[in-house]
Amino acid sequence: MIGVLLPILSSSRLRASGVRYRRQFSAFNAYFLDSIKGIREILLYNAGENREREVNRRSDLLLEETEKMRYTTTRAGAATELTVSAVILAVLAVGIGLVLSGGLTVGRMILGVVAVFGSFGPVIAISALPGNLTQTFASGDRVLNLLEETPAVAPITDGKRFSFTNLSIKDLSFSYNGKDKILDHISMQLQKGEIIGIVGRSGCGKSTLLKLLLRFWEKESGDIAYNGVTIDEIDTASLLSNVTMVSQSTYLFDETIEENLRIAKPDASEEEIVRACKAASVHDFILTLPDGYHSRVGMLGDNLSAGERQRIGLARAFLRGSGLILLDEPTSNVDSINEGMILQSLKKQKQHCAIILVSHRESTMAIADRIYRIEEGKIYEQCRD
Repeated sequence: MIGVLLPILSSSRLRASGVRYRRQFSAFNAYFLDSIKGIREILLYNAGENREREVNRRSDLLLEETEKMRYTTTRAGAATELTVSAVILAVLAVGIGLVLSGGLTVGRMILGVVAVFGSFGPVIAISALPGNLTQTFASGDRVLNLLEETPAVAPITDGKRFSFTNLSIKDLSFSYNGKDKILDHISMQLQKGEIIGIVGRSGCGKSTLLKLLLRFWEKESGDIAYNGVTIDEIDTASLLSNVTMVSQSTYLFDETIEENLRIAKPDASEEEIVRACKAASVHDFILTLPDGYHSRVGMLGDNLSAGERQRIGLARAFLRGSGLILLDEPTSNVDSINEGMILQSLKKQKQHCAIILVSHRESTMAIADRIYRIEEGKIYEQCRD
């Protein structure tokens, strides 16, 4: 009863309570950490009082779930203790009855009661397992749910390999919901040594196009081909070796600048790193830091400005040495002087690679060999003034 029946009866109730607790606990943690990371914006917009009120509300909800879980665990423990007491009393009553009827001596009756009483120790430990493992089971469920998630695009491990020379896009269409087309039958060509500029209003599909070129999403129809090989037949590792993307927001790990750069090329020499940083117009800034390339960038790169992080992201791309570089607003966070230096570097880099440049700035498009505009899912080649 205590080692098998009670744990089975209590586990479902305890499991549900544990799942609710872990869900509330993770939600509170995420919100609280988000508040710490965004403390600057909270202070700038004088939103501290509202944020504190919400933190307290979520804390109260977590405390409520904690109390519910403890209540459920206590009830299960009380049921075990009650069962133990009832069984011992029943054994004692039977023993007394046998003594009175002459079936047992008093000594043997006491010995039997003590033996039954002593046997409950390990059984009670088994009965307490559901309560002790409640959070463990709930955490395990969350991990298993994550493991069961299927990616939007499965990597190709046995596909064809290539070394970039050209890109061909034919009748490419894509939508996130299967109805509203973000890109509608667009076509374009790109050769090594060219820079193509893509412009358009925010949300028109420029960044989506770059992600499709990396196969972060499955295209709906049409074809993307590298060196004449369709993207769905290319080995994912080979694709990511040949195509590099630099987004508007560059993520930096809480490590040194050099270690962040070596993510692109672990075996890079110091000369290669310096050359890439000079090309991204960030070398002189790095030398002004106390430890130079060995300076830590801080959590989320907080020790650096947005423009400095963006230039380090560009240096990563240059260090990688990919045949095709995709740049999503690469100069949005830098001033006009640094923008000019970066564009000059990009112009030199095209001797070794091809570049697709997405930007809202007209000045950025000055280095492009051809400019395309995306409007309502369609792409048009734009004539220069």
